[in-house]
Amino acid sequence: MQDYYHILGLPQTATSAQIRAAFKRLAMQYHPDRNPNNPIAEEVFKQVNEAYHVLSDPVKKSRYDSRFYTYETQSATHAAEEYAREMRRRQYHARRQYAPKTEKTYTITGSYFKVQGLAFLVFIVLSGISFGIVHLASFFFDRYEARIHHENVLKAREVTALFGAGKIDEAIGKIGLLTKNAPMEFVFRDTRDSLIEETGRMGELNFSKRDYERALYYFQYYKKYQERGQSETLERIYVCQYNLGQYTDALQSLKQLHSENPWSLELIYRIATLNLNHLNNKQEAMFYLDLGEKAFRNNMTDIYGEAFMVMLDPKDIPDRYYEIFLLKADTEISLNDFTEAAPDLELAIYLRPNRGEGYRSRAVLNGLQRKYRSACADLRKAKDLGATGIEELQAKYCQ
Repeated sequence: MQDYYHILGLPQTATSAQIRAAFKRLAMQYHPDRNPNNPIAEEVFKQVNEAYHVLSDPVKKSRYDSRFYTYETQSATHAAEEYAREMRRRQYHARRQYAPKTEKTYTITGSYFKVQGLAFLVFIVLSGISFGIVHLASFFFDRYEARIHHENVLKAREVTALFGAGKIDEAIGKIGLLTKNAPMEFVFRDTRDSLIEETGRMGELNFSKRDYERALYYFQYYKKYQERGQSETLERIYVCQYNLGQYTDALQSLKQLHSENPWSLELIYRIATLNLNHLNNKQEAMFYLDLGEKAFRNNMTDIYGEAFMVMLDPKDIPDRYYEIFLLKADTEISLNDFTEAAPDLELAIYLRPNRGEGYRSRAVLNGLQRKYRSACADLRKAKDLGATGIEELQAKYCQ
């Protein structure tokens, strides 16, 4: 007889919760769908399933324990009977020793053995009947469970067919309801997990092909039903929306990502550039660029203290800070906010003195303020550093 406890990796004293947990773990590991063309995994899965069906049922478990561990039980019973016989023998001799001589004595006749034999026969018959009833009930119960499992497999296939027909919400909703009504049926759980993972896999497949429309279709379903990793999926959704020209939706995806990581410089910069380049919303862009400046000052204060401008080494500062201050200054110039633009440009040039864009932007600011000499000096510096579009500005400000 197989040791079902050994198959599940459990001691004989395991609780029902431990038995259920072990079954879930081993069923997921050795399920045929996860181990195609692996006969060993299939056989182990069958043994695990058989062990769970026996040990999860109190009646079957009791019957199994009584049969599997009968040797230990019989040994203990035999020892107890030997002890009882010895005690009766000693009591009998003690009574014989101190009993009066007129005490009656009894002898065992043939009728005694007949009575005892008849009683034993009745016991055997009743035990056989009881065992037969239990065995028959177990047989019918196993057949009932097998039928229910077969019906559940057919229901899971119907759900998979719905999914294949493109009815993803209906399919996942239906399998979710089936799982809720039968939480121990692993076929439903596996089917639901497989369908959700399939939406993510199809999204990634189409994303790698640059089919952003199909990728977006699947990623939106995947985000809706996945339990973790939603930020990564939302990032994919943003890229798809951006490449499809759905800039308003792309902005909402970025804002959702930003709400989960409010001090991300990358997200702040992307939200600002999306507003400026595609939605012409300079006010909202400035709101996020101000957040970028606040993040810079908070981070530098935490590292260097209040006098961080004296202490910091510009080479240690990420490029994204420089790009945020430069974009912020260019936006302020376009809004004619020259007072705010000047210090932002000074900080950008301080952070990256060897990049020409900052000098070009400062030249534009000086030109708009009619500081032509300073504008021309900045344009010469920007040209030396490789900035583009300098000739047109020189023609405008340096005549």
